[in-house]
Amino acid sequence: ILEGAREHNLKNLNIEFPLQRLVTVTGVSGSGKSSLIQDVLAPALTRHFGRATESPGLHDRLLGADHLADVVFVDQSPIGKTARSNPVSYVGAWDTVRELFATAPLSRQRGYTASKFSFNSGDGRCALCGGSGFEHVEMQFLSDVYLRCQDCNGQRYRPEILEVKIERQGRMMNVADVLDLTVSEAATLFEADREVLRAIAPISEVGLEYVKLGQPVPTLSGGEAQRLKLAGFLAAAAKTTSNSKQGLARKGTLFLFDEPTTGLHFDDIAKLMRALRRLLDAGNSLIVIEHNLDVIRASDWLIDLGPEGGDAG
Repeated sequence: ILEGAREHNLKNLNIEFPLQRLVTVTGVSGSGKSSLIQDVLAPALTRHFGRATESPGLHDRLLGADHLADVVFVDQSPIGKTARSNPVSYVGAWDTVRELFATAPLSRQRGYTASKFSFNSGDGRCALCGGSGFEHVEMQFLSDVYLRCQDCNGQRYRPEILEVKIERQGRMMNVADVLDLTVSEAATLFEADREVLRAIAPISEVGLEYVKLGQPVPTLSGGEAQRLKLAGFLAAAAKTTSNSKQGLARKGTLFLFDEPTTGLHFDDIAKLMRALRRLLDAGNSLIVIEHNLDVIRASDWLIDLGPEGGDAG
């Protein structure tokens, strides 16, 4: 419950947000949606959980935050600037793949452990590009440029590491080959490896099954980056849900979204809604600023600001 919100054009509002529900904040542009969620609620909750934040907008008090474990604001900002970061590492699936390569006959013969197949650390990665596959050239007044590494030809690893191969569905692959697979190709080839499937499933669930496992994160669009963040939260939620089934009661996280359907096709919006429902099923809470009528219709609770923008908000 937020009491006495009066930042910008919010007129001393008392607003209740039901938890473990899909709550949508609607209203015309300028009616005060961002003021309410981004300027007042998000910073107030972030400060409640003891994290550094901008000072919250004007309000009297915030009640009921004790029922939450955390608050997360999911926007379309880029995930990271490094080409080393990619979808498979972002959702925590690469550790499982590295373990598979460490059990290959050639790995055992040479004494390679899973750490040899990391592109973030260790001596298995290419020394020139540091495992990113690209050389990062900073341009002073233009966007930075990424050039394919001349040493490893974008494959990220030393030649001797690429000699290690595993067989799936009659196909021999090294680590670079696996990183070059799309998520849907990997799901088919690794269908017998339950751990790998479970780890990459969240990427498919948010509609990014066409993305390559090793695609550098800076090359994703804003909408793709937002959905990959969502996949990361789904992967974490799957782990905590399995923990809670083992008898550990948990408080949910409150996720705040600002127009997550921007730029998405109808089919992608349907996938996004299914992913949001998965977060709800895991005991989390959602507050979404949205204009899309399908999302509004699927909501459990609406908070409509207005009737107009600016002074009449």
